[in-house]
Amino acid sequence: MTPNSRSALSRKKVQSGLVLFTLLTLFSLILSACGGDSGNKAANKSTLTIGAQSYDVVQAAFNPYNPQPNKGVFGLVYETLYFANRITGEYTPWLASSYQWSPDNTELTFTIRPNVKWSDGKDFTADDVVYTFNTIKQYKASGTDLQGVWSYLKDVSSSDANTVKMTFTQAYPPAFYNIAQTYIIPKHIFGDKGDPSKYTPDTPVGTGPYTLKKYDTALSVFQKNTSYWQADKLHVDEVRFPVYKDNDAFKLALPKGQIDWAGYFQADLKTAFVDKDPTNNHYWMAPINIFTLNVNQQNPLLSQVAVRQAINAALDRTALSEQGESGLAGPANATGLILPNAKQYLDPAYANLSNAPDKAKAEKFLTDAGYTKGTDGIYQKDGKRLSFVLRTVQPYSDWEVMAQIIKGNLKDVGIEISKLDEMSEDAYYPSRTDGKFDLMIGGMVGGPNPYYMYNQYLNSANIGVTNFSQWKDPQTDALLKQFASTTDPAVQKQAIQGLEKIYVEQLPTIPLVTGPDWFEYRTNAFTGWPTESNPYASGSPNIGSDLAVVILHLTPVK
Repeated sequence: MTPNSRSALSRKKVQSGLVLFTLLTLFSLILSACGGDSGNKAANKSTLTIGAQSYDVVQAAFNPYNPQPNKGVFGLVYETLYFANRITGEYTPWLASSYQWSPDNTELTFTIRPNVKWSDGKDFTADDVVYTFNTIKQYKASGTDLQGVWSYLKDVSSSDANTVKMTFTQAYPPAFYNIAQTYIIPKHIFGDKGDPSKYTPDTPVGTGPYTLKKYDTALSVFQKNTSYWQADKLHVDEVRFPVYKDNDAFKLALPKGQIDWAGYFQADLKTAFVDKDPTNNHYWMAPINIFTLNVNQQNPLLSQVAVRQAINAALDRTALSEQGESGLAGPANATGLILPNAKQYLDPAYANLSNAPDKAKAEKFLTDAGYTKGTDGIYQKDGKRLSFVLRTVQPYSDWEVMAQIIKGNLKDVGIEISKLDEMSEDAYYPSRTDGKFDLMIGGMVGGPNPYYMYNQYLNSANIGVTNFSQWKDPQTDALLKQFASTTDPAVQKQAIQGLEKIYVEQLPTIPLVTGPDWFEYRTNAFTGWPTESNPYASGSPNIGSDLAVVILHLTPVK
């Protein structure tokens, strides 16, 4: 039982937090200035300018359920029931003011926030929530069930204007995260439009802090919703998304002050951005996800734990971090936990695991398993050499560097990377489930606690969906089920620590470095940005829910 996550920890757009994301998702913005007024501040207004990719904003689909939605609809126009902080694991009431699970965890009841209005003045009620969930069920064949909530929901109904009851096919408390991230749409607007994925409103109506002011393919502009239910927190009058065509354009626009906020990877970020104006130019790369080495468990050599252990012991994660990710992403923890976010789940037995490469240890794993080194320096057994193809994505410079480091590390211990399979981005993402790779660099998208990542990538039910390594282990599935069937923190912690043991000892995937939500910002015009010491959101403008939450914390510099 799993959400149908669209997150990919990719540079593609991420529509919500799993994504997703989209991985996000894990997640860099790339793109060259278009539109003469894209960087200008409106007179006497506080105007926030956010760099955006062309595929994020050129679409006129101001609808979260359209396959190509405009970036601004997420969080700015349409909102969710709760905000999920993927760093702290905390949930903040949003369109719902509270929730309650039934004693057996098969029913979830939300109290809907009163006195919220749609931007056209109509009242927001429980009926809109019920309509949203039942509509995405009706049209889920069109891809409307972005969070996969109808894989465990049985019924959604309301008893009055302020109460929504959700009934589940079985106890599944982790569903709260995905339900909380579902964007609510107005019944009085969408109700007679049929399939919501095909509707493209010219003037979107939402409960969010902004309404659409202007749109063309070079620039999207959103203006303050003066009737917003949190109007007292809204100090940014206008939000602009000028379109940039590529990463090089971003590298020029941000330090020049043409944009205030961006989210992209740049190897020389400190010298190219921060050092241009150390007082105002900043970044924070919150560890949200993990870059990992997916290991095809169906490969007869890689299915042997000794081979995976040797690969793991050979890797120089400090080099992967400093050279591959320019120090912006730290070495990944051997448990698969995203630290320090999930430190409360860390088994003390694994508190001091080393990330340093150990050539002797790697080779001992192989010799103990009966491998001998051939005249070419590569280990072999029964006539089969430890020679593999490593799949990566050609446009991702950080992955390309990591691939070369991995290749060198493995050669040092007698394992050959015979070829780097450098795929295009468009070819790579659909191919992750094809089972035709040996080793593959990829992303594991995190959530508000470790369950979501372990479940998405290790649950045998997700083979062919998100379990790219095709890991199939009854004990793993049992521990995931243990976590998912209860709201007892002690029982859940026990399950997570059992999964840590499996991850450390059996290596269903091999962790490389953390996967940040890329986040660059300037403080000359606005203060109140999230930071490592105040992680109220990840800070990435690529995550819709985080986008709105950050804006609600910003204050213009006088």
